[in-house]
Amino acid sequence: MPEGKIVSEALIKPLGDVLVHVGRSVAEAQRELDRNSADTQIFIENDQILSQYDLRSTWYHMPEIDLDLKISLSMHEEIDLDTQISVPQIFGATLDASYAKKYDYDVEGSSQIKVKIVSIPPPSSVET
Repeated sequence: MPEGKIVSEALIKPLGDVLVHVGRSVAEAQRELDRNSADTQIFIENDQILSQYDLRSTWYHMPEIDLDLKISLSMHEEIDLDTQISVPQIFGATLDASYAKKYDYDVEGSSQIKVKIVSIPPPSSVET
């Protein structure tokens, strides 16, 4: 497979997909922090010596994540096969040293997207 094809498949994605992936990565990181805290608490409770001291594991929370993404944006039109209507879609390519070098891309000309992910309480219908 040509090297350019690999870069295209790995780095250039619809912008929405890039943002969804970032959000999922943050959620996975929080889940791992929670899992570690729960495992630590179980360890404390099952240890004969530690369980005597009423210890509690530390819980970590990411209340807010600020992201500053530098990406190369491009717009492509895709034809909906059912309706034959052209649908514009924005694609983003993440920038790193290999992308900039391979495509002789000036990072100064990149687009900047600022994203803030903030934790909020669950909706009242979900609370128990």
